[in-house]
Amino acid sequence: MLKKDLAGFFAFFLGIFGVHRFYLGQWWRGAAQFVGFWAIIAMLAETGGEMPLPFILVGFVLAPLITAIVFWSTPYERWAAKYDPQALAAPGYVLSSLDHPSWKRQRGQQRPSLEALKQEGVKYYQSSDYDLATEAFLEASELAPTDPVVQFNLGCCYALLGQYAKALRALEVAVTHQLPRPDRIESHPALKELRTSAAYAQFRSNNYRLLNLVTPPATDDLLQADPVGEDEVPPDLLAQINQLRELHDSGILTQREYRTQREKLLG
Repeated sequence: MLKKDLAGFFAFFLGIFGVHRFYLGQWWRGAAQFVGFWAIIAMLAETGGEMPLPFILVGFVLAPLITAIVFWSTPYERWAAKYDPQALAAPGYVLSSLDHPSWKRQRGQQRPSLEALKQEGVKYYQSSDYDLATEAFLEASELAPTDPVVQFNLGCCYALLGQYAKALRALEVAVTHQLPRPDRIESHPALKELRTSAAYAQFRSNNYRLLNLVTPPATDDLLQADPVGEDEVPPDLLAQINQLRELHDSGILTQREYRTQREKLLG
């Protein structure tokens, strides 16, 4: 069983060599930290400290220090859910589902406030723990589902994790609820890889909205179906129209977008 305090100790005092990552079983990250540190030292010795190498070295030193502070300040259940989930199966603990946005709090433990969850998510994000940052922002979104800043931060975390569909959905909700400075979507470094995807190009052309909300029926089904009278509407089609109406009423679809999608459904 891994020890949170010991991992923090390794990160604080030996983090520049990646020892804390080796301890957690993250061999590739530990090796990258170790090799990267000595590579910077070698280049500094060869070039005599030309910029920006000193800043990069400072980053290599500060990153594990921040990670150590995050380790020490993170509740054990949440830390173990990411780095040592088997430990939560021991007597006295309940193993949380990693797919659920909220970690299992002990009975009687007060839920953090919205601002506390935001700060917690930012803290994890700055230490590159995007999984934990996502959980914190998801929990914040449960308290304030229309908060555009929470949704934007959530979209950034999803993008860094490579979950582009969820990232676009979160960004759409953020824009729908009046995201301050929406131009950040085009410049934020966390969304750099997302902006190169084909899905983002379509998303941007639709004014930061996802319009592929209704799956069209298969061609074979259309060919085999009996003609539908003018007064008859198939139940599936009616459900899709109702879904469009709900999206329009909630503000996700504009009147024009709702009308366009409805016309596509009705053929």
